[in-house]
Amino acid sequence: MRKVKRKKRGPRRPLTFKRLVMITAILAISAILLFLYLNRPNEIDKLNTDYISTMNRNIVKEKVKTSYPNTFKAADYTVYGETLALYGDEYGSVELDPFLGKAVQLQNVETGEQYSFTFSGKGDAAIQLGELSEGIYDIYIYDQYTKKRIYFDAPIHGDEIVTMRRNGEVKTVTLEAGKDLFKNFNIALDKDYAYLVVKDTIPQKEIIDVLIDPSGNVLNEITGEIYEGALSDTINEKETSYALALQMKEALEKYGLKVELTRDENGALSYYGKEGRVGKGYEKKAKLFIDLSLCDEESINRPFLKVSPWTNASFANQIVYFMEKDGVELDYPYSSSDLLNSGVIFDSLLTNDQYELTNYSIDPALRESGGKATYAGQLNELGNQRYANAYGMNAVVLVYANIQNQDSINYFKQNKDLIVRSFVQGIASYYDLKEEQDETATQ
Repeated sequence: MRKVKRKKRGPRRPLTFKRLVMITAILAISAILLFLYLNRPNEIDKLNTDYISTMNRNIVKEKVKTSYPNTFKAADYTVYGETLALYGDEYGSVELDPFLGKAVQLQNVETGEQYSFTFSGKGDAAIQLGELSEGIYDIYIYDQYTKKRIYFDAPIHGDEIVTMRRNGEVKTVTLEAGKDLFKNFNIALDKDYAYLVVKDTIPQKEIIDVLIDPSGNVLNEITGEIYEGALSDTINEKETSYALALQMKEALEKYGLKVELTRDENGALSYYGKEGRVGKGYEKKAKLFIDLSLCDEESINRPFLKVSPWTNASFANQIVYFMEKDGVELDYPYSSSDLLNSGVIFDSLLTNDQYELTNYSIDPALRESGGKATYAGQLNELGNQRYANAYGMNAVVLVYANIQNQDSINYFKQNKDLIVRSFVQGIASYYDLKEEQDETATQ
Protein backbone atom coordinates (compact mmCIF):
# COMPACT_ATOMS: atom_id res chain seq x y z
CA MET A 1 0.00 0.00 0.00
CA ARG A 2 1.32 3.31 -1.07
CA LYS A 3 1.89 5.80 1.75
CA VAL A 4 0.66 9.36 1.28
CA LYS A 5 3.06 11.95 2.43
CA ARG A 6 1.43 14.72 4.39
CA LYS A 7 2.63 18.23 3.92
CA LYS A 8 4.06 19.64 7.06
CA ARG A 9 2.32 22.74 8.42
CA GLY A 10 4.37 25.83 8.81
CA PRO A 11 4.81 27.40 12.18
CA ARG A 12 1.75 29.30 13.51
CA ARG A 13 1.93 33.06 13.36
CA PRO A 14 2.12 34.51 16.83
CA LEU A 15 -0.89 36.58 18.05
CA THR A 16 0.76 39.93 18.21
CA PHE A 17 -0.70 42.94 19.97
CA LYS A 18 -1.32 44.60 16.60
CA ARG A 19 -3.34 41.62 15.35
CA LEU A 20 -5.29 41.47 18.61
CA VAL A 21 -6.27 45.12 18.28
CA MET A 22 -7.33 44.58 14.66
CA ILE A 23 -9.50 41.55 15.49
CA THR A 24 -11.06 43.39 18.43
CA ALA A 25 -11.84 46.40 16.21
CA ILE A 26 -13.47 44.19 13.54
CA LEU A 27 -15.62 42.45 16.14
CA ALA A 28 -16.62 45.80 17.68
CA ILE A 29 -17.57 47.29 14.32
CA SER A 30 -19.56 44.15 13.44
CA ALA A 31 -21.40 44.34 16.75
CA ILE A 32 -22.21 48.03 16.22
CA LEU A 33 -23.49 47.42 12.68
CA LEU A 34 -25.64 44.53 13.90
CA PHE A 35 -27.03 46.69 16.70
CA LEU A 36 -27.83 49.53 14.30
CA TYR A 37 -29.52 47.13 11.88
CA LEU A 38 -31.66 45.54 14.55
CA ASN A 39 -32.57 48.93 16.03
CA ARG A 40 -33.03 50.86 12.79
CA PRO A 41 -36.08 53.18 12.75
CA ASN A 42 -39.15 51.43 11.38
CA GLU A 43 -42.57 52.77 10.40
CA ILE A 44 -43.88 52.35 13.94
CA ASP A 45 -40.97 54.40 15.32
CA LYS A 46 -41.62 57.06 12.71
CA LEU A 47 -45.11 57.72 14.08
CA ASN A 48 -43.62 59.30 17.19
CA THR A 49 -40.51 60.87 15.65
CA ASP A 50 -40.11 64.64 15.61
CA TYR A 51 -39.40 65.30 11.92
CA ILE A 52 -37.47 68.51 12.57
CA SER A 53 -35.00 66.67 14.79
CA THR A 54 -34.17 64.30 11.91
CA MET A 55 -33.23 67.06 9.46
CA ASN A 56 -29.69 67.37 8.14
CA ARG A 57 -27.82 69.96 10.17
CA ASN A 58 -26.07 71.43 7.14
CA ILE A 59 -29.36 71.87 5.29
CA VAL A 60 -30.97 73.55 8.30
CA LYS A 61 -28.02 75.92 8.70
CA GLU A 62 -28.07 76.78 5.01
CA LYS A 63 -31.81 77.02 4.20
CA VAL A 64 -33.69 78.03 7.36
CA LYS A 65 -33.97 81.82 7.40
CA THR A 66 -34.13 83.57 10.74
CA SER A 67 -35.85 86.72 9.42
CA TYR A 68 -37.73 88.01 6.37
CA PRO A 69 -38.09 91.54 4.96
CA ASN A 70 -41.86 91.11 4.31
CA THR A 71 -44.21 89.33 6.72
CA PHE A 72 -47.96 88.72 7.09
CA LYS A 73 -49.65 87.88 10.37
CA ALA A 74 -52.04 84.94 10.74
CA ALA A 75 -54.37 84.82 13.72
CA ASP A 76 -56.32 81.57 13.36
CA TYR A 77 -56.76 78.39 11.35
CA THR A 78 -59.25 75.58 10.69
CA VAL A 79 -58.95 72.02 9.45
CA TYR A 80 -61.86 70.59 7.45
CA GLY A 81 -61.35 67.07 6.11
CA GLU A 82 -57.90 67.26 4.52
CA THR A 83 -57.95 71.04 4.08
CA LEU A 84 -56.14 73.56 6.28
CA ALA A 85 -57.19 77.21 6.04
CA LEU A 86 -55.47 80.22 7.61
CA TYR A 87 -57.14 83.47 8.72
CA GLY A 88 -55.86 86.95 9.49
CA ASP A 89 -58.47 87.45 12.21
CA GLU A 90 -60.24 85.11 14.61
CA TYR A 91 -62.30 82.69 12.52
CA GLY A 92 -65.80 84.06 11.91
CA SER A 93 -65.15 87.42 13.55
CA VAL A 94 -65.11 89.42 10.30
CA GLU A 95 -66.93 89.09 7.01
CA LEU A 96 -63.91 89.76 4.80
CA ASP A 97 -60.84 88.11 6.26
CA PRO A 98 -57.38 89.49 5.27
CA PHE A 99 -56.50 86.10 3.76
CA LEU A 100 -59.59 86.04 1.50
CA GLY A 101 -58.72 85.68 -2.17
CA LYS A 102 -54.97 85.61 -1.59
CA ALA A 103 -52.62 82.97 -2.96
CA VAL A 104 -50.49 80.98 -0.55
CA GLN A 105 -47.28 79.20 -1.46
CA LEU A 106 -45.65 76.32 0.38
CA GLN A 107 -41.95 75.70 -0.17
CA ASN A 108 -40.16 72.59 1.01
CA VAL A 109 -37.20 73.76 3.09
CA GLU A 110 -35.05 70.77 2.12
CA THR A 111 -35.91 70.23 -1.55
CA GLY A 112 -37.33 73.56 -2.74
CA GLU A 113 -40.52 71.86 -3.99
CA GLN A 114 -43.43 74.31 -4.16
CA TYR A 115 -47.24 74.12 -3.95
CA SER A 116 -49.74 76.93 -4.52
CA PHE A 117 -53.28 77.32 -3.17
CA THR A 118 -55.86 80.09 -2.83
CA PHE A 119 -57.84 81.00 0.29
CA SER A 120 -61.56 81.48 -0.31
CA GLY A 121 -62.62 82.11 3.27
CA LYS A 122 -64.38 78.73 3.39
CA GLY A 123 -63.25 75.55 5.14
CA ASP A 124 -62.77 73.37 2.07
CA ALA A 125 -60.76 75.68 -0.19
CA ALA A 126 -57.22 76.27 1.03
CA ILE A 127 -54.17 74.02 1.58
CA GLN A 128 -54.91 70.47 0.40
CA LEU A 129 -52.82 68.40 2.81
CA GLY A 130 -53.18 65.09 0.98
CA GLU A 131 -51.25 66.48 -2.00
CA LEU A 132 -48.08 67.37 -0.10
CA SER A 133 -44.85 65.40 -0.28
CA GLU A 134 -42.98 64.57 2.90
CA GLY A 135 -40.97 67.44 4.36
CA ILE A 136 -41.14 70.70 6.27
CA TYR A 137 -42.61 73.72 4.47
CA ASP A 138 -42.19 77.48 4.72
CA ILE A 139 -45.58 79.22 4.26
CA TYR A 140 -45.78 82.41 2.18
CA ILE A 141 -48.67 84.57 1.02
CA TYR A 142 -48.89 86.96 -1.92
CA ASP A 143 -50.20 90.35 -0.78
CA GLN A 144 -50.54 92.91 -3.56
CA TYR A 145 -47.99 90.92 -5.60
CA THR A 146 -45.53 90.99 -2.69
CA LYS A 147 -44.41 87.65 -1.33
CA LYS A 148 -44.63 87.67 2.47
CA ARG A 149 -43.73 85.16 5.14
CA ILE A 150 -46.61 84.05 7.40
CA TYR A 151 -46.17 84.21 11.16
CA PHE A 152 -48.30 84.06 14.32
CA ASP A 153 -48.19 86.30 17.39
CA ALA A 154 -47.48 83.30 19.61
CA PRO A 155 -46.11 79.76 19.27
CA ILE A 156 -48.43 77.08 17.83
CA HIS A 157 -48.03 73.34 18.09
CA GLY A 158 -51.12 72.00 16.34
CA ASP A 159 -52.63 68.59 16.87
CA GLU A 160 -51.64 65.97 14.35
CA ILE A 161 -53.74 65.76 11.18
CA VAL A 162 -53.89 62.29 9.60
CA THR A 163 -54.84 62.13 5.91
CA MET A 164 -56.89 59.50 4.10
CA ARG A 165 -55.36 56.12 3.38
CA ARG A 166 -53.78 55.97 -0.06
CA ASN A 167 -52.00 52.82 -1.23
CA GLY A 168 -51.81 51.62 2.36
CA GLU A 169 -50.08 54.79 3.59
CA VAL A 170 -51.09 58.05 5.24
CA LYS A 171 -49.52 61.43 5.88
CA THR A 172 -49.39 63.04 9.30
CA VAL A 173 -49.34 66.82 9.16
CA THR A 174 -48.83 69.40 11.91
CA LEU A 175 -48.94 73.18 11.85
CA GLU A 176 -46.02 74.55 13.84
CA ALA A 177 -45.02 78.11 14.68
CA GLY A 178 -42.34 79.31 17.06
CA LYS A 179 -39.05 81.12 17.37
CA ASP A 180 -37.40 78.05 18.90
CA LEU A 181 -38.47 75.33 16.43
CA PHE A 182 -34.84 74.85 15.41
CA LYS A 183 -33.25 75.33 18.81
CA ASN A 184 -31.53 71.93 18.57
CA PHE A 185 -29.59 73.41 15.66
CA ASN A 186 -28.76 76.60 17.61
CA ILE A 187 -31.02 78.65 15.35
CA ALA A 188 -33.43 81.26 16.72
CA LEU A 189 -36.08 82.91 14.51
CA ASP A 190 -37.04 86.55 15.02
CA LYS A 191 -40.80 85.80 14.76
CA ASP A 192 -43.08 82.82 15.31
CA TYR A 193 -42.99 81.81 11.65
CA ALA A 194 -45.45 79.14 10.52
CA TYR A 195 -44.36 75.78 9.12
CA LEU A 196 -46.20 72.70 7.91
CA VAL A 197 -44.50 69.43 8.84
CA VAL A 198 -45.49 66.44 6.69
CA LYS A 199 -44.49 62.82 7.38
CA ASP A 200 -45.25 59.68 5.35
CA THR A 201 -46.33 56.98 7.79
CA ILE A 202 -48.44 53.85 8.06
CA PRO A 203 -52.14 53.90 9.07
CA GLN A 204 -53.05 53.36 12.69
CA LYS A 205 -55.74 50.81 13.41
CA GLU A 206 -57.88 53.11 15.56
CA ILE A 207 -58.02 55.93 12.99
CA ILE A 208 -60.71 55.73 10.31
CA ASP A 209 -61.15 57.53 6.99
CA VAL A 210 -64.91 57.65 6.48
CA LEU A 211 -67.90 57.64 8.82
CA ILE A 212 -71.28 56.89 7.21
CA ASP A 213 -74.41 58.05 9.01
CA PRO A 214 -77.61 56.12 8.15
CA SER A 215 -80.62 58.31 8.97
CA GLY A 216 -83.31 56.99 11.30
CA ASN A 217 -83.27 56.06 14.97
CA VAL A 218 -82.13 59.55 15.96
CA LEU A 219 -82.25 60.21 19.71
CA ASN A 220 -83.57 63.62 20.77
CA GLU A 221 -81.32 64.64 23.66
CA ILE A 222 -83.85 67.10 25.06
CA THR A 223 -87.01 64.96 25.09
CA GLY A 224 -85.36 61.55 25.24
CA GLU A 225 -87.56 60.40 22.35
CA ILE A 226 -86.31 58.44 19.35
CA TYR A 227 -87.24 59.50 15.83
CA GLU A 228 -87.26 56.24 13.89
CA GLY A 229 -87.36 57.96 10.50
CA ALA A 230 -89.83 58.40 7.66
CA LEU A 231 -92.08 55.44 6.89
CA SER A 232 -94.52 54.58 4.12
CA ASP A 233 -96.01 51.47 2.56
CA THR A 234 -93.06 51.28 0.14
CA ILE A 235 -90.00 52.50 2.08
CA ASN A 236 -88.64 52.52 5.63
CA GLU A 237 -85.99 55.20 6.18
CA LYS A 238 -84.30 53.49 9.13
CA GLU A 239 -83.88 50.16 7.32
CA THR A 240 -83.21 51.55 3.84
CA SER A 241 -80.55 54.00 5.01
CA TYR A 242 -78.77 51.29 6.97
CA ALA A 243 -78.73 48.89 4.00
CA LEU A 244 -77.54 51.71 1.73
CA ALA A 245 -74.75 52.57 4.21
CA LEU A 246 -73.51 48.96 4.20
CA GLN A 247 -73.45 48.94 0.40
CA MET A 248 -71.56 52.23 0.28
CA LYS A 249 -69.13 51.03 2.95
CA GLU A 250 -68.27 47.97 0.87
CA ALA A 251 -67.72 50.11 -2.23
CA LEU A 252 -65.44 52.55 -0.38
CA GLU A 253 -63.38 49.77 1.18
CA LYS A 254 -62.33 48.67 -2.29
CA TYR A 255 -60.20 51.82 -2.33
CA GLY A 256 -58.33 50.76 0.77
CA LEU A 257 -60.28 53.06 3.10
CA LYS A 258 -61.26 52.24 6.65
CA VAL A 259 -64.99 52.89 6.91
CA GLU A 260 -67.39 52.68 9.85
CA LEU A 261 -71.07 53.44 10.45
CA THR A 262 -72.44 55.77 13.11
CA ARG A 263 -74.94 53.18 14.34
CA ASP A 264 -75.71 49.50 14.08
CA GLU A 265 -78.97 48.19 12.63
CA ASN A 266 -81.12 49.07 15.64
CA GLY A 267 -78.89 51.57 17.45
CA ALA A 268 -80.41 54.90 18.48
CA LEU A 269 -77.94 57.78 18.85
CA SER A 270 -78.08 61.57 18.86
CA TYR A 271 -75.69 63.97 17.15
CA TYR A 272 -74.26 65.05 20.50
CA GLY A 273 -71.73 63.74 22.97
CA LYS A 274 -68.59 61.64 22.74
CA GLU A 275 -70.62 58.50 22.03
CA GLY A 276 -72.93 60.25 19.55
CA ARG A 277 -73.00 60.04 15.77
CA VAL A 278 -70.41 62.72 15.11
CA GLY A 279 -68.46 62.08 18.33
CA LYS A 280 -67.37 58.73 16.97
CA GLY A 281 -65.88 60.49 13.94
CA TYR A 282 -64.00 63.05 16.01
CA GLU A 283 -62.59 60.45 18.37
CA LYS A 284 -61.39 58.29 15.47
CA LYS A 285 -60.12 61.22 13.37
CA ALA A 286 -62.40 60.56 10.39
CA LYS A 287 -61.89 62.85 7.41
CA LEU A 288 -65.23 62.31 5.71
CA PHE A 289 -68.79 62.21 7.08
CA ILE A 290 -71.58 60.97 4.80
CA ASP A 291 -75.22 61.25 5.90
CA LEU A 292 -77.86 59.21 4.04
CA SER A 293 -81.39 60.57 4.35
CA LEU A 294 -84.90 60.81 2.95
CA CYS A 295 -86.78 64.10 2.57
CA ASP A 296 -90.51 64.90 2.64
CA GLU A 297 -90.90 67.76 0.15
CA GLU A 298 -93.48 66.88 -2.50
CA SER A 299 -91.70 68.81 -5.27
CA ILE A 300 -88.59 66.63 -5.03
CA ASN A 301 -88.49 63.54 -7.23
CA ARG A 302 -84.79 62.80 -7.65
CA PRO A 303 -81.72 62.56 -5.36
CA PHE A 304 -79.67 65.62 -4.43
CA LEU A 305 -76.73 66.55 -2.18
CA LYS A 306 -76.67 69.04 0.69
CA VAL A 307 -73.52 70.66 2.16
CA SER A 308 -72.57 73.20 4.79
CA PRO A 309 -72.82 76.88 3.77
CA TRP A 310 -69.36 77.32 5.34
CA THR A 311 -67.82 75.42 2.42
CA ASN A 312 -67.46 76.02 -1.31
CA ALA A 313 -69.16 72.68 -2.00
CA SER A 314 -66.11 71.54 -3.96
CA PHE A 315 -66.49 67.99 -2.67
CA ALA A 316 -70.18 67.68 -3.52
CA ASN A 317 -69.66 69.33 -6.91
CA GLN A 318 -67.10 66.66 -7.79
CA ILE A 319 -69.46 63.89 -6.74
CA VAL A 320 -72.43 65.11 -8.80
CA TYR A 321 -70.16 65.48 -11.83
CA PHE A 322 -69.60 61.72 -11.76
CA MET A 323 -73.21 60.96 -10.91
CA GLU A 324 -74.50 62.90 -13.90
CA LYS A 325 -71.74 61.49 -16.09
CA ASP A 326 -72.99 57.98 -15.23
CA GLY A 327 -76.57 58.95 -16.02
CA VAL A 328 -77.96 59.54 -12.52
CA GLU A 329 -80.83 62.03 -12.59
CA LEU A 330 -80.50 64.69 -9.88
CA ASP A 331 -82.87 67.29 -8.49
CA TYR A 332 -82.09 70.95 -7.84
CA PRO A 333 -84.51 72.15 -5.15
CA TYR A 334 -83.14 75.68 -4.68
CA SER A 335 -79.90 77.61 -4.56
CA SER A 336 -78.60 81.10 -3.89
CA SER A 337 -75.07 80.56 -5.16
CA ASP A 338 -73.41 80.11 -8.52
CA LEU A 339 -70.76 77.97 -6.77
CA LEU A 340 -73.05 74.97 -6.92
CA ASN A 341 -73.44 72.36 -9.62
CA SER A 342 -76.89 71.05 -10.46
CA GLY A 343 -77.97 68.64 -7.74
CA VAL A 344 -76.13 70.42 -4.88
CA ILE A 345 -77.62 72.81 -2.32
CA PHE A 346 -76.35 74.65 0.75
CA ASP A 347 -77.98 73.94 4.08
CA SER A 348 -79.96 76.93 5.41
CA LEU A 349 -78.77 79.05 8.33
CA LEU A 350 -80.88 79.45 11.46
CA THR A 351 -82.18 82.87 12.54
CA ASN A 352 -82.23 84.37 16.04
CA ASP A 353 -85.12 86.05 17.86
CA GLN A 354 -84.59 89.20 15.77
CA TYR A 355 -84.78 87.13 12.56
CA GLU A 356 -81.11 87.72 11.89
CA LEU A 357 -79.03 84.95 10.35
CA THR A 358 -76.74 83.14 12.76
CA ASN A 359 -73.63 81.04 12.08
CA TYR A 360 -75.53 77.82 12.71
CA SER A 361 -76.95 75.71 9.90
CA ILE A 362 -80.08 73.61 10.39
CA ASP A 363 -78.92 70.07 9.69
CA PRO A 364 -76.93 68.67 12.66
CA ALA A 365 -75.23 66.14 10.38
CA LEU A 366 -73.51 69.08 8.66
CA ARG A 367 -73.28 71.56 11.51
CA GLU A 368 -71.98 69.22 14.21
CA SER A 369 -69.56 67.21 12.07
CA GLY A 370 -67.40 70.06 10.72
CA GLY A 371 -65.70 71.09 13.97
CA LYS A 372 -64.56 74.68 14.21
CA ALA A 373 -65.21 75.31 10.51
CA THR A 374 -68.99 74.74 10.89
CA TYR A 375 -69.39 76.03 14.48
CA ALA A 376 -69.95 72.60 16.01
CA GLY A 377 -70.97 72.55 19.67
CA GLN A 378 -71.93 76.22 19.80
CA LEU A 379 -75.66 76.20 19.03
CA ASN A 380 -76.69 74.60 22.33
CA GLU A 381 -75.32 72.90 25.43
CA LEU A 382 -76.13 69.30 24.53
CA GLY A 383 -72.58 68.02 24.71
CA ASN A 384 -70.49 68.94 21.66
CA GLN A 385 -68.60 71.84 23.23
CA ARG A 386 -65.51 69.61 23.31
CA TYR A 387 -65.53 69.76 19.49
CA ALA A 388 -65.95 73.54 19.13
CA ASN A 389 -62.28 73.91 18.14
CA ALA A 390 -61.81 70.42 16.70
CA TYR A 391 -60.61 69.48 13.25
CA GLY A 392 -63.76 68.94 11.22
CA MET A 393 -64.88 66.19 8.87
CA ASN A 394 -65.72 67.01 5.26
CA ALA A 395 -69.47 66.38 5.35
CA VAL A 396 -72.15 65.79 2.74
CA VAL A 397 -75.78 64.67 2.96
CA LEU A 398 -77.08 62.40 0.20
CA VAL A 399 -80.86 62.81 0.06
CA TYR A 400 -81.57 59.68 -1.93
CA ALA A 401 -85.39 59.82 -2.17
CA ASN A 402 -88.56 61.69 -1.19
CA ILE A 403 -90.97 59.87 1.15
CA GLN A 404 -93.87 61.94 -0.27
CA ASN A 405 -93.21 61.05 -3.90
CA GLN A 406 -93.60 57.46 -5.11
CA ASP A 407 -91.86 58.22 -8.38
CA SER A 408 -88.83 59.35 -6.38
CA ILE A 409 -88.88 56.15 -4.31
CA ASN A 410 -89.21 53.99 -7.40
CA TYR A 411 -86.32 55.79 -9.10
CA PHE A 412 -84.06 55.21 -6.11
CA LYS A 413 -84.90 51.51 -5.87
CA GLN A 414 -84.31 50.97 -9.59
CA ASN A 415 -81.03 52.91 -9.63
CA LYS A 416 -79.58 52.29 -6.18
CA ASP A 417 -76.49 50.45 -7.45
CA LEU A 418 -75.77 53.16 -10.02
CA ILE A 419 -76.18 55.91 -7.39
CA VAL A 420 -73.76 54.21 -4.99
CA ARG A 421 -71.18 53.42 -7.67
CA SER A 422 -71.08 56.93 -9.15
CA PHE A 423 -71.19 58.58 -5.71
CA VAL A 424 -68.15 56.58 -4.60
CA GLN A 425 -66.36 57.29 -7.88
CA GLY A 426 -66.79 60.99 -7.17
CA ILE A 427 -65.23 60.54 -3.73
CA ALA A 428 -62.33 58.59 -5.21
CA SER A 429 -61.71 61.29 -7.80
CA TYR A 430 -61.80 64.12 -5.25
CA TYR A 431 -59.31 62.41 -2.94
CA ASP A 432 -57.24 60.85 -5.75
CA LEU A 433 -57.86 57.29 -4.57
CA LYS A 434 -57.11 54.10 -6.51
CA GLU A 435 -58.84 50.77 -6.11
CA GLU A 436 -56.82 48.32 -4.05
CA GLN A 437 -56.11 44.83 -5.35
CA ASP A 438 -55.14 43.58 -1.90
CA GLU A 439 -58.22 43.10 0.28
CA THR A 440 -56.09 43.47 3.44
CA ALA A 441 -55.22 47.09 2.59
CA THR A 442 -57.62 48.51 5.18
CA GLN A 443 -56.30 46.41 8.05
